[in-house]
This record gives sequence, C-alpha cells and structure tokens, in this order.
Amino acid sequence: MSNRDEQNETIFKPGEIVPESGIYECECGQHHRYSTDVRGHRFPPPHQGCSGTGWKLMTRAHD
Repeated sequence: MSNRDEQNETIFKPGEIVPESGIYECECGQHHRYSTDVRGHRFPPPHQGCSGTGWKLMTRAHD
C-alpha cells in the first residue's frame, strides 16, 4: 500500500489539525464534501443531519 493510499484511509476527527490541504469527504458514505484548502486549520464538525464522525482526504490541493 502506498503512502497516498494509507492517507486516503485515515479518518480525521472534527477539531483535529488538517495535515494536508485538499478536499475531504465525510466518512459516512453520503458523499458530503468539505473543501479545506489551508493546512493547519481544524476540521469542522459533520454537517447537520450527517451520521459521520470524521473526514478522509479525497483530493490533494495543487501546490
């Protein structure tokens, strides 16, 4: 498994520091997306009505 694949499987909890800029998807499977383009900010809570508990990286931001 590549480092990129491992990163995509990591679930980040609300309030944790965003490790890498990019588009993160809620892990609930309902395809909510949240764009966080600033590394170092904190992850937000899930959207209202969402059963998810964290975020996973889907697309890295361009450097």
